[in-house]
Amino acid sequence: MYFAALLGAMSPLCTVSALAAQSNSTIATATQQQNSCTGTVKDATGEPIIGATIRIEGKTGGTVTDLDGNFTLSNIEKGAKLTITYVGYKSQTLTWSGSPLNITLQDDANMLEETVVIGYGTVKKADLAGSVAVLDSKNFKDQPVARVEDALNGRMSGVQVMSSGVPGGAMKIRVRGTSSVNKSNDPLYVVDGIVRETGLEGISPEDIQSIQVLKDASSTAIYGSRASAGVIMITTKGSKGADKAQKATISYDGYYGIKKLARMPEFMDANEFMDYRFARYTTLDGNSYDGSSRKGVDAEGHPHYRIKDTDLNSAFLTRKGATSYKDSKLYDLMMDPSFDGYDWKKLVTRTAAQQNHFISAAGATDKINYRVGMGYQGEENVFKGNDYERFNFKGAMDAKLSKIFEAGFSTNMSMSRTQDVCTDGTYSPYVNAFYFNPFVSPTDTDGNLIPNPGAKAAFGSSAQFTSTYNPLIDLNDGNYTNETKMYRLMGNFYLRANIIKGLKFTTTFSPNYSHKRQGIFYATGLNEGNDVGSTYYQKNKTNFGSVANTTRVDWTWDNQFDYNRTFGDHTVGAMALFSLYKSNTEYQYEEGKGIASDLTTFHNLGTASGDKTLSSSYTESSLESFAFRANYSYKGRYMATATLRTDGSSRFADGNRWGWFPSVAAAWRISDEAWMKQFNNWLDNAKLRLSYGVTGNNNVGDYVTIASATGPSYVTIDGKEVQGYYPNGLINTELIWEKVKEFDLGLDLSFLKNRINVTADFYNRLSDGQIMSRSVPIETGEKTSTFNVGSVQNRGIELGLNFNIINKKDFSWSANVNFARNWNKIKELSNGKVDEVANNWFIGEPLNVLRDYTHTDVITDKGVTMHTMNGDKHYTLKEFYEKYGTKYKWYEGQMAVNDWNDDGKIDDNDKQIYGCTDPRWTGSFTTNVYFKGFDFSIMFYTKSGFWSRSYFHEKYMKYSDRGNAHMQLDYYIPKGAPIIDHATGEITTATETHYGKYPYPTDSDKTAGGYFSDKGSAKGEGFQYQKTSFTKVKNITLGYTLPKSVVNKAGIRNLRVYVNVLNPFCFTNYKGFDPEWASQNLQNGGPSSVTYQFGVNLKF
Repeated sequence: MYFAALLGAMSPLCTVSALAAQSNSTIATATQQQNSCTGTVKDATGEPIIGATIRIEGKTGGTVTDLDGNFTLSNIEKGAKLTITYVGYKSQTLTWSGSPLNITLQDDANMLEETVVIGYGTVKKADLAGSVAVLDSKNFKDQPVARVEDALNGRMSGVQVMSSGVPGGAMKIRVRGTSSVNKSNDPLYVVDGIVRETGLEGISPEDIQSIQVLKDASSTAIYGSRASAGVIMITTKGSKGADKAQKATISYDGYYGIKKLARMPEFMDANEFMDYRFARYTTLDGNSYDGSSRKGVDAEGHPHYRIKDTDLNSAFLTRKGATSYKDSKLYDLMMDPSFDGYDWKKLVTRTAAQQNHFISAAGATDKINYRVGMGYQGEENVFKGNDYERFNFKGAMDAKLSKIFEAGFSTNMSMSRTQDVCTDGTYSPYVNAFYFNPFVSPTDTDGNLIPNPGAKAAFGSSAQFTSTYNPLIDLNDGNYTNETKMYRLMGNFYLRANIIKGLKFTTTFSPNYSHKRQGIFYATGLNEGNDVGSTYYQKNKTNFGSVANTTRVDWTWDNQFDYNRTFGDHTVGAMALFSLYKSNTEYQYEEGKGIASDLTTFHNLGTASGDKTLSSSYTESSLESFAFRANYSYKGRYMATATLRTDGSSRFADGNRWGWFPSVAAAWRISDEAWMKQFNNWLDNAKLRLSYGVTGNNNVGDYVTIASATGPSYVTIDGKEVQGYYPNGLINTELIWEKVKEFDLGLDLSFLKNRINVTADFYNRLSDGQIMSRSVPIETGEKTSTFNVGSVQNRGIELGLNFNIINKKDFSWSANVNFARNWNKIKELSNGKVDEVANNWFIGEPLNVLRDYTHTDVITDKGVTMHTMNGDKHYTLKEFYEKYGTKYKWYEGQMAVNDWNDDGKIDDNDKQIYGCTDPRWTGSFTTNVYFKGFDFSIMFYTKSGFWSRSYFHEKYMKYSDRGNAHMQLDYYIPKGAPIIDHATGEITTATETHYGKYPYPTDSDKTAGGYFSDKGSAKGEGFQYQKTSFTKVKNITLGYTLPKSVVNKAGIRNLRVYVNVLNPFCFTNYKGFDPEWASQNLQNGGPSSVTYQFGVNLKF
């Protein structure tokens, strides 16, 4: 609360400074005099308000509250009227009776006077004409988050956050959909005025003061060529304080938490796996039936299955020399009533710990304000050996050098370290452990790890499940290392001159440095207890190490004039900017095999005796910019804003380097019109907004328009090897920016004394001149070149509702609802209005669609329904078998592909679009309750109408595999098919048909008509495409703030303790891992988890 107040206190405190300069001021003194008025100003929760202004009506003097919310006014008469004001709170006027005052200010829910940070400036929320979403730190300070992106998730309409589920993993943010076909759709990030193109990693959430998302083009155009995907502006807690000396205050925010696996998908247990494996060894009986060309299938389409003795023995991995399937370890375990199977998943996962600490100090003299802070975050993943930690340091200072000049700086430094085991699926212990079936034991009877637990020796058999090496040995011995270290430094230095009233000049230099080093090592794993080595060593007979270093340095120098004045009813403002930006990136990579010692891992690549690789690269770019913005407001009723920015980029060729990006916006406060006064008893504010603007996207390579040599290429001429080079392609020097043209119509409403606040927007965004590869004539010597072709349209609506239901001193209740719906459509591609099927790009369809064959339900003895463009057609089993069965081997128990064009054959024309990987709509609901020191909040978040290519289904539903773990499958079993009687252990036949959802897993036509296979005509149909819509309870928080009367005795200003639960519930029909990252593989996503946090907010 204190830090949130600091920023808000700036306006009244600056006012007080002016008051102090007046000769007739009545300024408070430290010693109370005769007729002195003392008091305390607090908010509705009992928190002291720092910097509230107290004025004496009819006089020019006044004072402000100190750090404890206290104030003193001297030389005041009884009966004097006092007015107390503070930004974001309703002003209060009262009469002083001579006694000390205890004043409680109520929140002004309308907050029209709230200052919103926009590009290169600030503006009152009341005067905002563009579409800007604001998230103040108080909106998420009570629900701690590990990363800044988490704070955005679900709290702003039109802003979508996509996470990977891995600590420190990559997170993507999308603002109003996807606009670019090939290039980046990431928004521009601006932190304390510093432009970042590498996301928000490294910033501590505890250091955030506010987050603004500029969504429409009138707001983003001021950033020109880099703002086509929106702008996310972060303001960290700065050094701003009162214009007088204040003692230092110290704050601590921290929590400790545990993360546990949750909602693990259902895998087959031992008996279910044995049934599946047994079925996979059954085959058609090979007999010929009249009227059928398929042996083992009769003319009606009924299959006749059998299991041969040799296949039965193979299914059970009978012991060497055995003649019966019952003489096997699998049979013994299956018949053991106490055997539940071996759960490998538990052996590579854990209950993970996490902690976060941030301590800060702030203070001021009469000339200098400062703030310093440092933090630590440590987070374990539920996978063993996957850890993340981050250290942060923050420093900021502002100084008044004279009446004219001000100067200051801020710096943010961070160091993060991600420790992983292995992300290569071939060697990943997590992937391999999850893949072992429940009959494979990790240890022998003595508790020692078995090197090859699925191999022949483990079962005393001449057959095996798998030769995969025991992943627990690799995990426990630390045979694999994947360590990433990241160092970041952001700085901001400014000098400001207050030239005349309303006019100031600011020059700001902002350097930004980052260095990333990733080291990977695969050890031999040879030691006294392991003479066969690691999985990598067994496959490659050596070890391997690599190091990749990426260093990026960029800087921005902004020179800015600002003019703001009010003349009666007219308020005008102008901003002029000249900016220089330069960036360079250096990359170095080296790898080697046969490194002398496993102990030194990737730190000793110079000793590599095998193959070595060394590569490096260097790129740089620069940007020169001019920008101008003009604002006008008449009585706060009519507002207009116009901006113009021009950027010159080194990435484009001479003659095409400069792009122009204009925007205009207007707003009309309808509620201030005289004819609207009749509604004032229930309508507090009604403002209509309209804007149009153009932004750009210059996310191309630094040298995309420069012809150069590449290679080398080696050829043999006259028996000699000759090294040569060749052009880097057909260069298009006419290439220019992708341009985004956006129209936005918005409406802001407030009702019932600001108890209900509504923000609604409709937008139409057209991204034109897409930077895409296009085929060129063969005479050019190249196949493709890069052109500005194609366009993508996004249309959408956004709705935000805020309810201040109850707002009393001891009890308050509020709620927020956000909703966003986006329609994405490809208008043109590289060859005009022509589909590009190979890329799944179709005119009139969204960008990120999933297209493939679609399957029918399982073909049953009652027939099947085929979905076609001419409507659904139901066939009896015999009819279907006669039409499709012979050609495609589709019969009872199999699964067919929909013959969409109804031509009797299956080909590419039958493929259909399943859906889009982007949600059709997103929404959230948050409610907060405060009661006598207790606070409670809960947040729901939903993403609906989207599909994913499910890693879980691809990995654990393979009908071509019968030796590894599988998800639970309710598969069809035809009447008469061989089955296992688990009560007796005998082989019998199914007396009734079991109507399951999935096809029968047989060894004849085992791909189910091509399912998960490159065989057959239907190569792509299957269950890997899944609807992954979900609704999550993102967090539930319960806190308690101890009474001031208790904590003040210990020298504590404020003490709050809380518990927070993250992701406790998820409602979805998706049956895999977490639907939020369903398309991610196991090592980059994995199972869901629930986190329990216990934290403290402490201020001294």
